Amino acid sequence: MERFIVASLLLLASAAAVEGRMGATAVFGNSMPTNHVFTGGGELPRICDQVRFKTICRGFTKLPVVATPRQLLLASIRVASEKAKEAKLRVEEYKARTHASGPMASITDTCSKGYDDVVQSLEETRQLIEAEGANSNDLNVKVSGAVTSADGCKDAFADFPEIKSPFAAIQQNVFRVVDNVLNIAVLVQQAEAHQTKLPGPLVH
Repeated sequence: MERFIVASLLLLASAAAVEGRMGATAVFGNSMPTNHVFTGGGELPRICDQVRFKTICRGFTKLPVVATPRQLLLASIRVASEKAKEAKLRVEEYKARTHASGPMASITDTCSKGYDDVVQSLEETRQLIEAEGANSNDLNVKVSGAVTSADGCKDAFADFPEIKSPFAAIQQNVFRVVDNVLNIAVLVQQAEAHQTKLPGPLVH
């Protein structure tokens, strides 16, 4: 597990730098694609072609434990959770170092809680997948909650525009990987739903 996390975070750092140079393109808008089917060996690249932050997604497909759409989703969840834990640690270190007070104390408290909520939502998402599969009715609710929590720190700073966030880079990274989890989850659900509808072999 430790080797997986190190490898995935290295890939994420590289991918995030590329995403930053390219800029973010919203692929889904207000709806998710419904006309794509993933079969054969090219399903992972096709999934990554449809998420918001493609380079990050493609980085995860290079991990040795990722060979199926569900494994891609689980890998994304694990890395997103690690990034949220790292972000909370960064916030807590800042609070201890600066003795944050006033509005900054309130902001950092919001950030810490938000990243805790991200980790909790993602863990509940992982448990749902393990217990019920990717087509659990509650899956999108859990991941959507993680996305909302991932943006909580940014929203807290937005309430005080005169205060510049010292966490801007990691805020962005956490949001991107969690947003990808949501998009990948929807696509994996579609792929697995399609697989269950495929006819079985004919019996003569």
